[in-house]
Amino acid sequence: MILTQTEILQHVDRLSAERLTVCVTRAWVRPRHAETGPVFDDTDLARLRLIVELTEDLAVNDDAVPLILNLIDEVSSLRRRIRHLDAALAAEAPDLCDLIVTRLRDAEGRDRP
Repeated sequence: MILTQTEILQHVDRLSAERLTVCVTRAWVRPRHAETGPVFDDTDLARLRLIVELTEDLAVNDDAVPLILNLIDEVSSLRRRIRHLDAALAAEAPDLCDLIVTRLRDAEGRDRP
């Protein structure tokens, strides 16, 4: 879904135009630029809702917002990589998968105190 600035303000409760400008200026969201102005996608919409929840409901200050967003981005990236790894493993021979699973378990055991 692609939303204009006006539409994004309608979809995100408690988000003002001024606060949206802050979010864009600080690159917490990165809308694409169209002839009519910035346009926002589903990721931008979700991030803006999260930002409002963090700052309004949980009283997170603006200095902490990029840290939290970066951590969420890292977790999302790791999840995506794990899904790709899982798909790659599923395409391999069962004996190779068993060997890799055994090595992973061994590595996890060495990591425990």
